Amino acid sequence: TVPEPDVLSRSINAVTGLQAYTAEQAVSMSLSPNGLDVPALWDRKKRMISETPGLSVYRGGETFKDVAGYKNVTTFLRRVIDGKLPPNAVVFVDEIEKAIAGAGSDTSGVSQSLLGTMLSWMQDREAAGIIAIGPPGSAKSLVAKATGGEAGIPTIQFDLSGMKASLVGQSEERLRVALTVVDAVAQGNALFIATCNAITALPPELRRRFKFGTFFFDLPDATERAMIWKMYLARYELEDDPKSIPGACDGWTGAEIKQCAELAWRLNCTLADASTYIVPVSVSAADAIDKLRAEAHGRFTSANYPGHYERGKGTASEPGPKR
Repeated sequence: TVPEPDVLSRSINAVTGLQAYTAEQAVSMSLSPNGLDVPALWDRKKRMISETPGLSVYRGGETFKDVAGYKNVTTFLRRVIDGKLPPNAVVFVDEIEKAIAGAGSDTSGVSQSLLGTMLSWMQDREAAGIIAIGPPGSAKSLVAKATGGEAGIPTIQFDLSGMKASLVGQSEERLRVALTVVDAVAQGNALFIATCNAITALPPELRRRFKFGTFFFDLPDATERAMIWKMYLARYELEDDPKSIPGACDGWTGAEIKQCAELAWRLNCTLADASTYIVPVSVSAADAIDKLRAEAHGRFTSANYPGHYERGKGTASEPGPKR
């Protein structure tokens, strides 16, 4: 029997980007007496993508409902995926500054060659994307991963370091193969989201390729922290009482709030007790955050609120004194 139009459409999306024989094989293996198993078809496609060196498909199910705060960047990304040219895949490049580290000083030339290949490909494809910069734990990766889940499209994790090889020319060939797979899966329309902890480490020509701009993720303010606490207290089934929240959590990132809630659950202790095991990044890396804020002031779009990032705007805490 001919599948229903909706099933047929989802099946076509699931095999798009696969070679004809591979697609035929995936479909035949996903047939059952009840018809075509689309989730199984997607699962096989994800495994095939992950066979490409440097590529893997993120299997988490987060959406923007799992992101507390950072309203400006999620609103922007929602408009992108609901716009006139919605992407067919998200390409997530985590800590891109580390992936291209040594591009200017690598004596083997591998890093520089990979960078050049990436730049040329993004320019030729007029690739769309953003760079997310901010302190560690400030939801950059979460937002990137949740974008794919929100749009109902695959999030392909793109590991440039994983494409490096010892043989001359092999690294570049791996990158070209990976980009070909991305191009096929996304049907020429991928949304790149790269995270970064140090924007000065990125060459200007690479930053320009992410034509949707750079968003600065500051530490969450008091309102955002309250939202994050509420989300993780519910997730770990902890007491939702403002009095139970540690009083010294100003300047905490979302990741640190999650860590505190998880510790309280694992150790069967109070949130206040769990908080004594956490040294927030606003304390341990106060100077680095201060430098990041100074670099971002007036130069990048705020991920938290509309408009350019302005240091001191809002109620996000400044880095605290070192212990």
